[in-house]
Amino acid sequence: MLDISLNENEINFKDLEAEIYKLVCEEACKIMAQILMKIDDMLLEKRDKKEYRCKGKKHTNIKTIMGTVEFDKRIYEHINSEGKKEYVYLLDEYLKMDTIGHISTNLIEKVVENVTEMSYREAAKNIESLTNQSISHTTAWNIIQKVGEKKAELEKQDIKLFKENKLRGEKETKILFQEIDGLWLSMQGKDRPKGKKSRGKKEIKLAVAYDGWVKRSPGSNEYITHNKIACAGFASSKEFKELVDATIAKEYNIDEIEIKIINGDGASWIKESLGEEGVYFQLDPFHKSQAVIRNIENKKDARKLMKMLDEGKAEESLEYIAKLMIEQKDDEKQMKKLEKLYNYLVANKEGIKPYQKREEIKIPEAPEGIEYKHLGTMENNIFDTLARRMNAGKMSWTEKGANNLAKILALKTSGKLNSVVETYFNVIISEEKLAEIKEEIKLSAADVNKKQKKAKTYHMQRGGMPFEGCAMTNGRKTIREILRYKCLSELKVI
Repeated sequence: MLDISLNENEINFKDLEAEIYKLVCEEACKIMAQILMKIDDMLLEKRDKKEYRCKGKKHTNIKTIMGTVEFDKRIYEHINSEGKKEYVYLLDEYLKMDTIGHISTNLIEKVVENVTEMSYREAAKNIESLTNQSISHTTAWNIIQKVGEKKAELEKQDIKLFKENKLRGEKETKILFQEIDGLWLSMQGKDRPKGKKSRGKKEIKLAVAYDGWVKRSPGSNEYITHNKIACAGFASSKEFKELVDATIAKEYNIDEIEIKIINGDGASWIKESLGEEGVYFQLDPFHKSQAVIRNIENKKDARKLMKMLDEGKAEESLEYIAKLMIEQKDDEKQMKKLEKLYNYLVANKEGIKPYQKREEIKIPEAPEGIEYKHLGTMENNIFDTLARRMNAGKMSWTEKGANNLAKILALKTSGKLNSVVETYFNVIISEEKLAEIKEEIKLSAADVNKKQKKAKTYHMQRGGMPFEGCAMTNGRKTIREILRYKCLSELKVI
């Protein structure tokens, strides 16, 4: 009901817009309820009466972006394939209404999109301001857990198919670039590690893969990675390698991949694939420079060493550090730092030289529009994919909560955020069913628009809709839609 006083000084367009939006959403919920119950009636008539015995109706609701839709649906008793009695809702099966806590797919997608950008509390507030629905931050958290757990299930299925050699993606490339790193998160409760060394943190792993770089737009000097995919989660080095391999195999035809370049900070779990044919490791340029800056105090010496490393002069670089150690043997603090740097570079010696400068790597010709450039986007990927959302302020996590959100964030980086939601709910309705639903809607509309029988005493004066034959503005369209479902007497203007 539109209840607005023209005598109120505080009335403004913002309030009017909000009132009309709320009114239209409320009417939309009523229409949705009528349609659902009409389809339920249709299923009652068309069902196999011998197989499905109607046991009455149950009042229920579903939260949507329009608001909460309340309606009644029938429950049926039938004998399943195992000969056991079970109860089903034909309406749910017909429309594939597989929901999380009576929440519509559209609303779930809105929640997931918002949670990838902000905290659960902020996401809940944002949903309330953008839709005609209110949810709690706990509901938003529960949705993310359900979607994240489903993603984890799909990953296990992919790993199984990969091990059985049954996973083949459609994209083809001769060379694939992988960048792998971890993000240390503050943990809470029973998931918080004890001991000073861990400082209450656990490392969550992230891997991205792509087949090259393309210009952001024609004529641009900026480049972005092409066909990028990502995966993330808490896992052992072996488990995470299996996840990475399966994620790649689902997207790419791995039989066509001749060379894999793995870029990382040198952690042992990142090098799990080394030793496989065509797999090469490159020490991440950012971490390489960071190690030099942190351990060499003299800026001139640091710049000289970084230049050697950038040119791929591994032996010369190690000799230069040894020289600095001799020169500063009396400085115990600096000696420890130099020794730490020396050991780090020795452990990652095979990855010091950039992949483009290695004679043993025969880089194939890039496809048209794609270029092969310097590696080193991992820190940006860590920030854009995980850290910006998960490492801001004083956030702390449970392992379950962090793992599920990280998987959703990786999906977003891969450009597949909504696909897993659609897979989970399987919201595909056949053309035949859609035609039946449309027919039921038409019949419902016909019932509403039927002319009333003439009364013996009183006659209803009928008139056209407002603005008939006039130019249609957005405001006029809105007023016509309101009056389509409301009598004029129901719209109060004081």
